[in-house]
Amino acid sequence: MATFMTKAWASECQAVFNAWPGEQRQASKLQDFWDWINMIRPFVTGRLALSVRDLPDGAVGDTLTLDFQAGEVTAASVLSRADAEPGAVFLLAGSYADWQEMLAGYDVGKMVMYRKLMLEKGDTLQFFTAAFYWTELLAAIQSVPAT
Repeated sequence: MATFMTKAWASECQAVFNAWPGEQRQASKLQDFWDWINMIRPFVTGRLALSVRDLPDGAVGDTLTLDFQAGEVTAASVLSRADAEPGAVFLLAGSYADWQEMLAGYDVGKMVMYRKLMLEKGDTLQFFTAAFYWTELLAAIQSVPAT
């Protein structure tokens, strides 16, 4: 089990998302949903940054960066927000407490809709056009164990 917001955790997030969804997750939703995800996937290119606003001291960085090429995560790292933000197409940020809730199983769709993870950089319409894609990404991240 990797430590939250470390290179090892970022690498696990990349591997899990690129293998997503597993059979159990796929069976939990209609095939039409996955058809839509597969239709959107080729258009997802660029960097997504997921930041923790108030990460406790001692962390390597406070932002998970995921570089996408045609829907596949090609690189994952943990950077400071200052280093991650300039290259990000989208940046979502939430408090450490909200991140902990999400990692403990809080509904990822509600994380975005209730502004626990807020879009702080990027075109809102473009982001929400692929909202289900992003919530599946968050669900994949949520499934990665972290200390």
